[in-house]
Amino acid sequence: MNYKKKLLALMWWIHGAIRFLLAVTLLYNGAIKLGLGQFGVPDMGDALISQGEMSPMGLLSRMVAFSPLFQLLAGVSEVGAAVALIWRRTIVLGGMIGVASMSFVFVLNLGYDMPGKQISLALLIMSAIVILPWMMRVTKALVGNGHIAANTIPTLIPWPKFSRVTRIVGPITGVVILGLVAWFSLKTQPVREINESAPAGVWVVQEDTETPAAQLSEDKRWQKIAFGDVEKNGTANVQVRIADGSLLEGIYQRIGAETIQLKLRRLRKPDEKIVDYYSMPEQNIELVFQEQPDGTIRLSGEDKNMVIVTDYDARLLYDRGFNWGIRVDDPFER
Repeated sequence: MNYKKKLLALMWWIHGAIRFLLAVTLLYNGAIKLGLGQFGVPDMGDALISQGEMSPMGLLSRMVAFSPLFQLLAGVSEVGAAVALIWRRTIVLGGMIGVASMSFVFVLNLGYDMPGKQISLALLIMSAIVILPWMMRVTKALVGNGHIAANTIPTLIPWPKFSRVTRIVGPITGVVILGLVAWFSLKTQPVREINESAPAGVWVVQEDTETPAAQLSEDKRWQKIAFGDVEKNGTANVQVRIADGSLLEGIYQRIGAETIQLKLRRLRKPDEKIVDYYSMPEQNIELVFQEQPDGTIRLSGEDKNMVIVTDYDARLLYDRGFNWGIRVDDPFER
């Protein structure tokens, strides 16, 4: 009998360790969602890539990033589950929220071939393990009838005085640890600022002094440029569509009142290791931009000398906004 009690106590210690690890992981994932750090926010610097050029992961990331509300609700559910897992009276609630949340995340990871499939599955299993001791009682409460007996909690610490202290210190320690994890999660996210001043926007090349190639497949002139307005630690996204159809992407930084520096790379190829991709040399281009009275911008520097004009069609996704009422052009799906 004593052997069974010790084994049951050991299983509860393992259960507690799983619950703690689950709470910390859910809190971290939820905190970075609340700070919009996991998927970011929509940025015009990503306006030129076409749907066919996206990976399934990129498609999901852009979809989620476009809805801060979606990210905030997901973050609230994960943080709420983590907090509920601290106290014994709310363990079941936290576990059930964890099961629901991780089930949804797991389905998304499967459907869009995200690399976090195994992690989300592990968190789903851990959430199920957490509520396993109460499973019969929960099932009976939902679909059964009659009296529901109290759950038996084994004695984890055999010393009564020490046990009374840990009952108070344990939850407090859990709150402190989760608070530190949340602080670290938010602190490590990049500083994000919106800068809508020129040259931020989506532009099409109107004039170019560069001589076109004899064949379009060999034409390396710039056709469209998308400068992002969401700066992270001083840099923003940029994409350049080349006349031959290829796409360059990277970041740009303002290094003067009218000077920007671009760092561009080709799109990453399938089956290309990320280390190999970023070890390749990037194009470093310094350009001077001058706003013209007619709203156009002249870009010059190195071998570039062009005039660009706003491409309103290419930035519709970022300008459309939300309207509760019915618009004159509804339903507007294109």
